[in-house]
Amino acid sequence: MQKLVSTVAVFLMSCSAFAATKEMEQAANAPADTVDLVYVVIFGVLFFGMIIGFFVYLWWLEKKKKNASQ
Repeated sequence: MQKLVSTVAVFLMSCSAFAATKEMEQAANAPADTVDLVYVVIFGVLFFGMIIGFFVYLWWLEKKKKNASQ
């Protein structure tokens, strides 16, 4: 009986794995949503601008700290 229960459990897990792979295949074959290039450029400018602004702010704080210690 114990072998039967474990076999049924393995069978059910394999069925769910099979169903998941089928859904992944269907999702992979679905057409991809696209966005306008304008939004990609806006994101890039904001993203890299914020990174550069953060490092400029750190540089400014370090410069301010050096001037205060002199």
